[in-house]
Amino acid sequence: MPQPLDIELLRTFHAIARFRQFRAASLHLNRSPSAVSTHVRRLEELAGRRLFERDNQGVTLTPSGRSLLIQTVEFLQAHDRIVAGFDASAATGRVRFGVSEEYAHRLLRDALPLFSAEHPAVELEVETGPSGELANRLERGSLDLAVVVEPAGQSRRPGGTAFGTTQPVWVAGAGSHLAADIPVPLALHGSGCPYRSAAVDALAAIGRSWRTIVTSSGSAAIEAAIEGGFAVGILDRARVTDAMRILGQDEGLPPLPAHELVIARAPGAAGKAQDLLAETIVRHFRL
Repeated sequence: MPQPLDIELLRTFHAIARFRQFRAASLHLNRSPSAVSTHVRRLEELAGRRLFERDNQGVTLTPSGRSLLIQTVEFLQAHDRIVAGFDASAATGRVRFGVSEEYAHRLLRDALPLFSAEHPAVELEVETGPSGELANRLERGSLDLAVVVEPAGQSRRPGGTAFGTTQPVWVAGAGSHLAADIPVPLALHGSGCPYRSAAVDALAAIGRSWRTIVTSSGSAAIEAAIEGGFAVGILDRARVTDAMRILGQDEGLPPLPAHELVIARAPGAAGKAQDLLAETIVRHFRL
């Protein structure tokens, strides 16, 4: 008869697959690196094949590892929901969460799966959109919690918690040249996005003319227009790629104000699940 599968081996396996590093997984699981390695060895012995490929950069799943991950996601989630049901103090309910598209990828990849794994009885619904739109949805009560971007130093909305600072910069394609005597060809975020206001206000303050080339509520179109040399835009410094170059005073562009990442709540919104989600984001989200 096959040996029973230890749920803790699966939990370790999923943590390594998520973080792509043994050390990061051990910190998350609060286990020693040797214990994590032992779990992987035991699971690979049960599976009869290697589940991870290891190199100096970290670990990746083998085809067998990917297959095991797919087969066990729902199993592990179901197990955790059953166990959470035994705990009367466990967080329950639904949280409607919004996030700016620029940060959705990292939150959906890192922090939010951790939250769902740790609090399986909470139903999490995620929406993306511009910060201004998310703020309006919070005011209307159609979202409970959101990560938005706001200019640093401004009066923060009640219940808002800043947990990071971003520095937007002007960027163009790596081989692009911006002539000083033509209107700046802008790729702008959608209405309500603070970066749109920052770009337009900064140019207006120095009397520099501009024209809109691209308008998009999503970051992918903005970044593609910049990398292709089609337009100039503003992005967080951390999001500048090798296909872009940062512009500055040499091209006649003014400095841009710093912004903050803020966890904002709907008026009057409170609850254990919301508090735990905010704590998870603060702990695990990095630009």
